[in-house]
Amino acid sequence: MFALSWLFKKSTFCLCAISLSFGIHCNVYAKPDLQALGPNIAEQGSSYYQFQVKNFQSADQQRHYKVWVGIPKHINKNKILPAVYMLDGNSAMARLDESLLKKLSEQDSPVLVAIGYQTQLPFESASRSVDYTPADESGKVAADPRNPERMAGGSAQFRQVLFEKIMPWVNTQVKLDKQRTALWGHSYGGLFVLDTLLNSQSTDNKFSHYFSASPSLTWADSRLLKAVEKAPPEQLKNKKLWVMEGDIIQSTTRPISPNADRDMIQNNRQLVLDLASKGVDGKLMLYPHLSHGQVFQASLMDVLQNRLF
Repeated sequence: MFALSWLFKKSTFCLCAISLSFGIHCNVYAKPDLQALGPNIAEQGSSYYQFQVKNFQSADQQRHYKVWVGIPKHINKNKILPAVYMLDGNSAMARLDESLLKKLSEQDSPVLVAIGYQTQLPFESASRSVDYTPADESGKVAADPRNPERMAGGSAQFRQVLFEKIMPWVNTQVKLDKQRTALWGHSYGGLFVLDTLLNSQSTDNKFSHYFSASPSLTWADSRLLKAVEKAPPEQLKNKKLWVMEGDIIQSTTRPISPNADRDMIQNNRQLVLDLASKGVDGKLMLYPHLSHGQVFQASLMDVLQNRLF
């Protein structure tokens, strides 16, 4: 406790343990469910949110995006609203239901932007492997060192699509509060959130809050952690970051998701401390009794329901 108190005072480090009951019934060691999804709330229709949908393409035409924008219905069209951009948008959309949208419409009424792919699956594994991971020093897309049958290292190109195509379109649909525009992602998506933070400039206000859920920090020989060491403090000062993780330590004998990190808590703690030393307003949030995969739902609901941005 003494050490933790010292860390809080010296490095603006916050460790939060949260009790959750989001109705998660996943096997702790299970891989993502890749069964086809049914109609989501945008297709079913909502009394509280209206959804606009638009397709986009990667610059090389190899990856095909589908973006949903959910806008509260009972809101003055000229009102400036908070927003959260959610990666793995297909799976994120599948977790939104009418009861949640009702609660959101009665609270801050955030705009919901889900960035997914043109697929019926919850995750487009090959595409997200490219889009969500940073390149090595060559800057080129190459085989994913964790899954060599896939490519990786295209986060800069995906970020360009996000900044130059997707976000301008969203801004034509609704007025957003630049002081309350968040980016959330899980696993490889969590890496993209961190990579976007590291590549932001001090004057860049694309996102005000960054939520990195169970990021795959050991991916590619800890490439992201090494990038943190090199990041100049001047472009990170006062950035707001939440690193969100479960506290289940993965078994050394049972099979786990290849994207899970056996040293996740230690690595995440060090990540937040390192970024705090460079001026980031960082928090590590631990979810009791949840695994890598289960943190997807828990962290997303936490961001949406508990006004973290």
